[in-house]
Amino acid sequence: MKTALVTGSALNLGRHLAINLAKQNMNIAVHYRSNRNAAQKTLNQVQKISKGLLVQADLTDKNEVYSMIDKVLEKFKTIDILINLIGSFIYQPIDKTSFEKFRDVIESNLYSTFLCCQKVLPCMVKEKWGRIINFGCVAADAITVRKNTTPYYIAKTGVIMYTKVLAYQYAPYNITVNSLSPGILKTSIVKTKTPTNRLADFADISNAVNFLLKEESSYINGANLEISGGWRPGFE
Repeated sequence: MKTALVTGSALNLGRHLAINLAKQNMNIAVHYRSNRNAAQKTLNQVQKISKGLLVQADLTDKNEVYSMIDKVLEKFKTIDILINLIGSFIYQPIDKTSFEKFRDVIESNLYSTFLCCQKVLPCMVKEKWGRIINFGCVAADAITVRKNTTPYYIAKTGVIMYTKVLAYQYAPYNITVNSLSPGILKTSIVKTKTPTNRLADFADISNAVNFLLKEESSYINGANLEISGGWRPGFE
């Protein structure tokens, strides 16, 4: 029975992904930073289907990340699947952005991904199997200038770069590292018109997760899959 750690799984997409993986007969580590009540609701739903564990951590803090992952390993012995979803968003002109907000966006998106991967990968190497899915954003695989989301795009471009180098480095151990880049979700802070005239559902994202986790998809490694219905920044 495989174990999956889903960061930021207290609410919304994270909760959906945790439940989606539980339905596939996996142990689920439900992570939260501050909203314990919401995370407990996710865990309750997970435990109706499979085994689960509630873990708390600020993912920008190395000690907290390592302690969290040790707790999961103590309970379930392995972490086979890591979903790095967590990350703050900002919509503000760069000249109005404080250093504190800039740092939060960079650290919560990029540092958290780095720290979780760094701690989990040795476990996957030992098992000679692993799947990591990091979350980018549409067009972050190129230099994209967005006046109100500059720190966010800096961070997500870094996530995709990091994804690709890990994919190359850990491929010999039967570990794949890919990124998913959603477009405009129904829960997105900023919404805009899309070519399909609809916003992305959580199921659109979980379908892509399921695809990357299939053994038949094991040669897909270092990819960045956009789930946006054809939407690109600047097209609207």
